[in-house]
Amino acid sequence: MMTDDAPARVLLIAGSGRSGSTMLANLLGSLPGVFSGGEIRYLFERGLRDNRLCGCGVPFRECPTWQAVLDRAAGSPAALDVAGLAAAAARWSRIRRFPRLVAASRGRLPADLAGYAGMVDRLYRAIPAVTGASLIVDSSKLPAYGRLIDLLPGIDLRVVHLLRDPQAAAYSWTRHKPLADGARAAEMERISPAKSAALWNVWNVAAGLLWSGDPSRYLRLPYESLLAQPRLWVERILAMAGQPADLDGVFVGDRTVLLQSSHTVAGNPDRLRRGEVVLRLDDEWRERMSRRDRAVVGAMTAPVRACLR
Repeated sequence: MMTDDAPARVLLIAGSGRSGSTMLANLLGSLPGVFSGGEIRYLFERGLRDNRLCGCGVPFRECPTWQAVLDRAAGSPAALDVAGLAAAAARWSRIRRFPRLVAASRGRLPADLAGYAGMVDRLYRAIPAVTGASLIVDSSKLPAYGRLIDLLPGIDLRVVHLLRDPQAAAYSWTRHKPLADGARAAEMERISPAKSAALWNVWNVAAGLLWSGDPSRYLRLPYESLLAQPRLWVERILAMAGQPADLDGVFVGDRTVLLQSSHTVAGNPDRLRRGEVVLRLDDEWRERMSRRDRAVVGAMTAPVRACLR
């Protein structure tokens, strides 16, 4: 078991929404020594407050693993100001907080961030101490949240920047996808192609600016390349993250993987899947997306795509 004194090694999956991060988190979390927490930035909101399903299939507050983590991190989870922590998580994940976080440094956080940051720091440290995992996968994606956890003294952050074709991502944002984890809404959020393109630009530019200058802890990964050669890219991710590559129990074919149960807090409903899964490229958008929407997204994202090649 690791102790709370050792920095927690965290692999952040950065990028835009609908980029395939849930699939990648499921895959990595099935490997020995890896704990996938899903979108951990939602732990206080969707986990503790809303009591949505953990990835293991039980309501979050009934999950013994998360209960043990919270016991260790907070002492008395029942005494936590859940509403306040959920509000702080939402506030500090917004892109408009990004400049303040970029200007901050370890040991010099904004005063109004200190309480929330301290709780998050203890939370990540508690995960390896409870689970024995040597790597935590966090698919939170948002650059502001990634910057926040990068500032915490108890975290050794590595980043895989998952880039999906912006037209494919925009089409995914328009699809109806039912939620089956106890959410109040019946479906995942849907947004317009134009808004999706704007977010794709902002989130991916910010991720590149924050971490691409340090290749020892940053890897840019095209989603389409991951699905074409999943084993190769998983090996590269693990090498960058400093994690042993023991893949034989997960890869049962070139593109077939055996997904284990996880403890993901939030994410795409596919986070609840387990068993054998064939990794296939979803390119339905090429036939179903309207020419107008493709043109709008293509034009809006062209400059950023050129810079990220």
